[in-house]
Amino acid sequence: MRRTLLVLVALAAAGCAAPHYIYERRSSTPAQLDRDLEACKREGFRSSRFAVWPSNRYDWDIVNRCMERKGYRVRPPED
Repeated sequence: MRRTLLVLVALAAAGCAAPHYIYERRSSTPAQLDRDLEACKREGFRSSRFAVWPSNRYDWDIVNRCMERKGYRVRPPED
């Protein structure tokens, strides 16, 4: 019973994790990517959202569109 509960909690936590994306731009340095991503995350932050993890308070569609406007190619990671 205890093992089943642990597995369910682990699966639930994994399902709550924020999506990860890869942002690529030919002329971008890692520092520039960090600055651009932070600016876009500020734009996509939703303080009214309830979230267990802070990263789930972002509207990732808005963040990704912002990064695309800055010239990045946005794609999900290859599994």
